[in-house]
Amino acid sequence: MKFVFVILIFFSFSAFTQPSELNQLMKKMGLEYKLAIKAQSADVMHKHLGQFVILVEQAKGHQFQQGKKKKSIEGLNLTIAEAHKAMALVEKGQLDDARNVLLKVDSLRSEYHKLHEPPSFWQLLFGQ
Repeated sequence: MKFVFVILIFFSFSAFTQPSELNQLMKKMGLEYKLAIKAQSADVMHKHLGQFVILVEQAKGHQFQQGKKKKSIEGLNLTIAEAHKAMALVEKGQLDDARNVLLKVDSLRSEYHKLHEPPSFWQLLFGQ
């Protein structure tokens, strides 16, 4: 009986520690973003930006918290728009300008990630 209890505890902890599907998708998006920023050729940058856009589109299909869904989709759409601007610049051979546009994507990321941060102890205690 103790053995079964230990196994159940182990599996419950492992279930909580596995990253969510959206979390894994966000990590892939981050990797493609970094590879695009660091790319030294237009072909490589364009390839990674294309993958990045595909992953962001996939993220739009995930379940978001009800009160935050509209704002989250809005952020993802803005991200896609900026990535398309960067892709257009890459096609013109303007890699440095494309990198500057991608910096806006990073600021969007940090702005919209704040939506999904858990409340702090003080916010729970005293409210927003």
